[in-house]
Parts: sequence; structure tokens; C-alpha cells
Amino acid sequence: MLLNRKWVSGIVVCTAFSMLLACSNKAGSSDAVATKEPSKVTEGSQSEPYKLPFVEPGTATLRVASGDNLYAPNSYAQGTAVWDEFEKLTGVKIEWEVFPNSQYVESMGVRLAAARNLPDIFRLVDSPVKTASDGLIMPLNDLIAEHAPNIQQLFKDNPDMERMMTAPDGNIYSIHSNSAGAYMADPFGILIRKDWLDELGLKEPETLDQWYEVLKAFKTGDPNKNGKPDEIPISPEYSLKGLGLFGSAMGLHLFVYSDGYYPNKSEVIEYHWIKDEAKTFIEWLNKLYSEGLIDPNFMNNSYEQIDSGISRDLIGTTVHFVNNVNRFNGMQKDAGVAADWVITNPPSGPGHEPFYELGAPLGSGWAISKDAKDPVLAMKWLDYIYASEAGNRLVTFGIEGVSYEMKDGKPQFTDWTSKHPDGLSFNEALRSLGAMPNMPWLRMMDGPFSLQPQAILDKDPALSAQVSKVKEYLVPSNPVILDTPEEAEELARLNSEVETYVSETLLKFVTGQTPIDWEKFVSTTKALGMDRILEIKQQKYERYLNQ
Repeated sequence: MLLNRKWVSGIVVCTAFSMLLACSNKAGSSDAVATKEPSKVTEGSQSEPYKLPFVEPGTATLRVASGDNLYAPNSYAQGTAVWDEFEKLTGVKIEWEVFPNSQYVESMGVRLAAARNLPDIFRLVDSPVKTASDGLIMPLNDLIAEHAPNIQQLFKDNPDMERMMTAPDGNIYSIHSNSAGAYMADPFGILIRKDWLDELGLKEPETLDQWYEVLKAFKTGDPNKNGKPDEIPISPEYSLKGLGLFGSAMGLHLFVYSDGYYPNKSEVIEYHWIKDEAKTFIEWLNKLYSEGLIDPNFMNNSYEQIDSGISRDLIGTTVHFVNNVNRFNGMQKDAGVAADWVITNPPSGPGHEPFYELGAPLGSGWAISKDAKDPVLAMKWLDYIYASEAGNRLVTFGIEGVSYEMKDGKPQFTDWTSKHPDGLSFNEALRSLGAMPNMPWLRMMDGPFSLQPQAILDKDPALSAQVSKVKEYLVPSNPVILDTPEEAEELARLNSEVETYVSETLLKFVTGQTPIDWEKFVSTTKALGMDRILEIKQQKYERYLNQ
């Protein structure tokens, strides 16, 4: 399958949001009404380049709310090398208001509900439609056009980014991380124990019939050689949607990225979970489950539970990002097992091109709040950390002379990242410096912000080979298109009941709790509102295609 749709040109998607908030020239005002139509930030003259530092060091502070560093021992609030360097370069002191990542949405949600004393900059935790309609964030169009030359240039070079960050009313309310290059360099797919295949004299499976035979052999052939029937042939993350990767054999986009919604060749959005092919797929999964080939706890498996099963040499197949082959091999090596995890090609079937989906490149949104005391300074700071080449190098590569060095004009990771003296993983090493942050940052497919993903692969030729193996099968997921407020409200109401019914019913089919009555399943799903959901998604998709 080729990347040949119009909407694939930038394969940029975004969390759905929409207009709602108009702002005045007075910072912090949430009840004024805009007096002019918003314009594209790339129209007109380029904003003037700014000089560093923005202010005399120590004279200005920005409050930034975020989930804390994913390397927990080094909190942003206590200082990290990367963000200390940003403070030196910009002159702006950052007052971090961080929360444990598992608590950020709830904790920040409470503050947003109070709508008082909000930080200058924060990560959105709810629909931007609701956030803006509540008057909590300000439009960024004029701020970008006048004070963000790097974002302006980014949008000129990547017009789909501006298009996908622009709400139906023409306003931009937040900026978003772009991980398109990271998804290309670290695709999500089916990972398998090649050493188990070799032990049993099997080839890597391609069709669903071959997958059944391999999983059955994992169950009965004692590939872990402990004399016990304790192997778990497949233990997926993401429950049924993780197993949905096997739907590739039937042309079904069932993984969490597209979540069952995908345009056909006629550009009509379909819901793949109610297609006839999905019935055959569910019957196949039911066969696997009934024969003990799927982890009996797959509905509720956690990341930690799967890791435990892998460490104990029990699991033969899972689904994950390809970089985890190294982590899994290392975990098992520590347990005395010489494992060889590899990514498989996506399952194939007659009449369908096999595929793995790319994740949505645009990630979390970051906004300037209504309470920002100096929106211009906040915009300049975001522009520098997010879209300047120097700022991007800090957040993607870390500190020169420690985590990277320059060779032939390009940054290259040092052995400090891959062979850390304290045994940290690659990601942990970078995050210990404050790089790879819980902030907006860019890892794109090409251009000046695409260097990090390839540099990671350059440091690991074996992993690079794994990525190259499946690169031809990577296709974009269904774009998530900006809602109008009315669309957002109606979809939220309809999706709540439909998603619950579909998930619960399909799991009962797979586990044999309920006989498979496909006609009733499809008719009930439609009766709960699926036809209207598809109608709304179609009008959004056509709006997107015609922009």
C-alpha cells in the first residue's frame, strides 16, 4: 500500500479541537470578542528575528505546567541540564508546576475547572474545543505571526502542520509535538521470538493459517525447554485492539491508531469492526482463544505483566514498538536466556496488501492560558524551544560533549547514551538530562528536525535492519480531523455508548462468553448511532480533503 492519498502528503493529524475563544489585546481577558477574522500565520511578512536572551537574566519568569520527567529521579522542578541551558540562553526563569504523569490529567483538570491562577503555558488535558469554549486559552495566530519566526518558517516548510493545527474558525489555539519521523524509525508491530521459531524448525508466519500453526507449536512444542506446558503463545498490549494488528490480513484497520475507522478507495469512511471480514477475523481469534493460544488475561494485561512474562521466558509473541526487541533481549539475558526478538512482517491475505499503521504524528497540544502575564514572552519562549534548530537539538540530542558530538556538521550520539556508565537505557540517559521531554518537540520525517530518529538507528545497525524490514509496509492511520463544537459534542455523546457496546460484545465473542451473532451485533451497533457517527466523520473528512 503506497502513501498516495492527498491527506497522506504530510500524514499530519491532530487532536480534535475547535474555536471558541476570542481574545482581546489585553492579556488575561477572557470575555472580549475578536474584531477581525483570523488569518493564516504564514500570510504576510515574516516576523522579525529575535535576539537572545529575550530578557535580562533573572528579570522574568514563566510558569509551565507539565507531566514530570519520564526519568523520575530527575524532576524538571529540581533542574536538569537541558532546561538549565534554556534558562541561560533565553534569560527566562521557568517555574515548573509538574505532576506525576499518571496524575497530570486529573490534577490539571481540577485547576482548569477552577479557572483561576493558571500557569502561563500548559499541556491541554481535555478537548481543545471545551478548553477554548471555557475561555481558558487564547488564539495564537497573531502571536505566531508577530513573535514566532521559527514556527512561521516551520509552517511554510510544512503547510499541513499549519492546516491541521487550525480550527474550523481559522484560529490556532495550541502547538503540537510532531513525531512523524519517530514513528517511521520505530514502527509498532508484531514481535516474535525468532529463537523459538528456530528451536521448532519453523519459518516466520505470514498468513493467518501460518500464524495459527506457529502459535499452536509455541503452545505444545516446549520452546522454552523447561519441560512444562507453560508457554503463552501471544500476549498483546491494548487488548483486542492490539490483536487487531492481525486484521492486516483482511485489510482491516483495527489497531488503536485508526480505531476501526478508515476511508476506502472511494474516500468513504467505513467502520471496519462491523464489516463482514471482521466477522471472519473474530472467528479466527475465538479459535485461538479457545485453544489457549492467546493469553487468558489479554483483556486486562498491563505493560508490567507482559514484561514479567517475557522475563520469565513464557511469552512467544507480543505487539509493541520495534525498539523493544533490544529491551526484551536484554531483560531475558539478565535472566539467563539467550532470546532473539524480532519484528515480523504484517500478516497477509488474498486480495489485501499487508500493512502496519503509522501513529498520529501530532501529539499533545500546548497552549498559552488566559492568565498569562506576558503572552509575547511566552510565545517567543515556545518558538525557541519548539521550532528553532538550536532548541530542537537540545531537546532531541541533549548536551554537546556529553550525549552527542558534532561530526561533519551533524549531531551524533556518543557512547554515553548507548553504554551509559550507570546502566541507563538510551531513553533514560537522554531524559536524565531533560531531553526527550514532556514538552512540545519535533521529530519529523525530513528537514532540519528529522535528525534524531536516524541518529538513533545509526547507533544501532541491528535495530536499523529491523526497521528497514517493515518500512515498505508502513501506511498512515486515519486522520483525526478538527471538530466544530457541535460535532465534538454529538460525537462524544454517541461514541460513549457505541464504544462500550462494541468493545464488550467483541470480547465476549472472542472469549466464547457469547455465541457470535454477527447480524445482531451489526444492527445494534448501527441502532446505537454508528450511521450518524460515520456521517459526521465523513463530513469532517470531506472538509479536510477540500481545504
